[in-house]
Amino acid sequence: MMLPTVLLFATLVAMLWFLKGDLLGYRRTKRLPDTASRQKTYRLWIAKAVIAFVLPAAAGLALLERLDALIMIPSEFDDLRMLLPRFEGDSRAFVLGIMGGGALAGLAIGAFLATRRNGRMLKPIGNVGSLLPRNRAEIANAAAMAIAAGIAEELAFRLFLPLLLALLSGSAIVAFCLSLALFGAMHRYQGWAGVIATTVVGALLTAIYLMAASLWLAMLVHALIDLNGLVIRPILAGAWRVSSSSASRS
Repeated sequence: MMLPTVLLFATLVAMLWFLKGDLLGYRRTKRLPDTASRQKTYRLWIAKAVIAFVLPAAAGLALLERLDALIMIPSEFDDLRMLLPRFEGDSRAFVLGIMGGGALAGLAIGAFLATRRNGRMLKPIGNVGSLLPRNRAEIANAAAMAIAAGIAEELAFRLFLPLLLALLSGSAIVAFCLSLALFGAMHRYQGWAGVIATTVVGALLTAIYLMAASLWLAMLVHALIDLNGLVIRPILAGAWRVSSSSASRS
């Protein structure tokens, strides 16, 4: 158990580093008036997510000789999966398509309806206003950040961290509960409302991953949720019609 313990310590250190930078970066973003600086911040967040989440997970899975977990759900999660419905067999592809398509359609419709109340975009849950793109140039960077978050965070919090914790504790239930708590804590910059909301979303993504035995579906749904908040809603609220020069003058 020495290797999983070392990997867990290194993973937690990386996450703590990311969280500290997240809090500082969000405060800094509030004070950034120009588009170029905000674009740089979006790109910095993506780079830090790769360093803190993707690289430790990829390296750790390789060291554990568990890279197959990227396409096959680990057997260490079976005790929790037994408590949930499973989508397997001939119907699995159909169910995955329905879930993916339903998530995409539902988020798009929800975002559209949210912007139609009194002609204004409803306030999102959590303190995320400073992250929302203000113009076309920022929208592209926000979209990239949303997709990167979906991939990096699911790899870390739905697979690698729970696997390490399950190996050490012998319980997938304990592993996913701890991982879910850390997932919510990583969004502390959003305030307590954001922490609670992301924890609930994390629980949903955990259920999707375990029931469908597909990390990629969880990544897709996560990315769609982030794209809904960071891209679709601002576009429908008019950010797409604003040029970068106009935003800098405002």
